[in-house]
Amino acid sequence: MKTHSGSVTVEMVLLTPVLMVLILFGVYSGRASESLIQVRHAADQAARGASKVSRSRIEATAFEVAQRTLANSGTSCRDFSIETSLVSQGNNNAVRVAIECTINTQGISLLGLSTRRVSASSTEVIDRWRVDS
Repeated sequence: MKTHSGSVTVEMVLLTPVLMVLILFGVYSGRASESLIQVRHAADQAARGASKVSRSRIEATAFEVAQRTLANSGTSCRDFSIETSLVSQGNNNAVRVAIECTINTQGISLLGLSTRRVSASSTEVIDRWRVDS
């Protein structure tokens, strides 16, 4: 009868790197989905906030609201850019806010992933009864 002492150790030495890569990929996937959710929420909040202020404050308000929302939502998203534009929807004017950010890959560089950016946009009709025209 042969003994297999040490075979479990060899198997663990061979499987540990594979398991670590799988765990890191799970962390990256979670950060990617969280970043997308954060960007969508920030775009919605920025468009909503910008639609309720005077036209001269639309861009500044959208930037402030988006920045505050992203800062309060966590660290999955970094290096964001915000673009605000006025659009016409039939008889109504609307504000469109587009936000783009880079997924935070700090701590998972072992995977060797390239930087990935996520983006989202949101459009809200400008409330013409609450703001100046």
